[in-house]
Amino acid sequence: MNFSRTQSESYFFENKLTFRQKLARYNMLFALAVAVLLLTAFLGLFQGSVHNAFSTEASMKETRHSGIPVDVIELKPVDSFARKRTYTGKVTAARLSELAFERSGKLTEIVVDEGDQVQTGMVLARLDTRHLEVSRLKLQAERAAAQAKLDELQAGPRAQTVAVAEAEVRQLNARLKNLLADHSRNQQLLKRNAITSSDYEASQYEVEQQQAQLDAARSRLSELQEGTRKEQIAAQKAVVANLDASLEDNQVDLDDTVLKAPFGGRISKRYADEGTVIFPNAPLFRLVEDQRLEAHIGVPVEMAIHLKHGSQQEVGLNGKNYQSTLKAILPELDPVTRTQEVVLSLSEQAAEQLVPGQVIRIEISEPVEMQGFWLPLSSLARGERGLWSAYAVIPGKEAGEKVLEKRQLEVLHTEDNRVLVRGTLKTGDQIVADGIHKLTGNQRVVIKDRR
Repeated sequence: MNFSRTQSESYFFENKLTFRQKLARYNMLFALAVAVLLLTAFLGLFQGSVHNAFSTEASMKETRHSGIPVDVIELKPVDSFARKRTYTGKVTAARLSELAFERSGKLTEIVVDEGDQVQTGMVLARLDTRHLEVSRLKLQAERAAAQAKLDELQAGPRAQTVAVAEAEVRQLNARLKNLLADHSRNQQLLKRNAITSSDYEASQYEVEQQQAQLDAARSRLSELQEGTRKEQIAAQKAVVANLDASLEDNQVDLDDTVLKAPFGGRISKRYADEGTVIFPNAPLFRLVEDQRLEAHIGVPVEMAIHLKHGSQQEVGLNGKNYQSTLKAILPELDPVTRTQEVVLSLSEQAAEQLVPGQVIRIEISEPVEMQGFWLPLSSLARGERGLWSAYAVIPGKEAGEKVLEKRQLEVLHTEDNRVLVRGTLKTGDQIVADGIHKLTGNQRVVIKDRR
């Protein structure tokens, strides 16, 4: 039994040694494979670096031989240009009103407040109307009475009145006939001395008196039959018309007790409250038409003559530009600024974003006669004695060679990213457009192909 245990331990020990040997062999093979891979990669990188170095050196040699590529601009002369001038002005409302009542009275109601938006015809405030309403009732009663009298005059007398007048005429005529008969008998009696002269004369007076009464009755009947005189009707019509005018005046006063918005806008100020006794023409509201804005800008007279009525102009504020239309050029010169004021109607977009009172600017192009060449700012370098310089591409000594030549320039005008210059330049010269900080005179260059 002891012998068997010894054999087992010997077998296990031998197998253990074999496993360690195998593991060591595998580790050695793996390390060898990694080393081979690293060596291969290193050789590849080395070859690439050597190739790139040779390529870069070849490229540098080629560049030195042919020249540095540059962008050029070919000069074209100009005789004039449009110079932009900026002028400032103020945004204003197209309409602004101090609203007031045309009559006095106690303020009983205010419908709107400061900042409220109102529309055309909207009621803003009301006054007390009790005295005016009482006066209107009195005038209406007087007018009704005058109209009734006028109707009576136009209708004429009634038939019954005419009949009474006719009866009176007949009665007086009959009595006159009776008196004439008595007077005729008295005349015969007087011839026979049957009556005295006094009796005869008394009967004659009675006949004359009766004749006069009959004539008056006939005149009244004739007047009734002809109707009312035109003059009376005209006079009564004038009375009715005068009362109508008084009623119209009263209605105007009643209308004036209601203050309405003459145009749409926004209430800027409110000067009184309910219960205040308002005097005529005392401002109650300040109304600003903020939906239509204008710009009032002063420009020199020599610039104003170039502007045309109805032309489109661009104005700016806080970095934003807005469209406007030239509405008017005022005919007077401002005595302080010595400028002529132009009025511009701003667009709806501007009215939504701007507020009256803001400062606004306009750029106007002024034609200037000046000869020179336009160059980009990137083509200039600071020169000597306040001048500037640029590089012109000219033919070199060798065939097909291009070299740089420095040209002295004078800057006449600067505009955005370009300048107007003059100097040792001529039409058709090719000037380097940019990248001049890495260039020098007489340096070889190649003009880039712009295709």
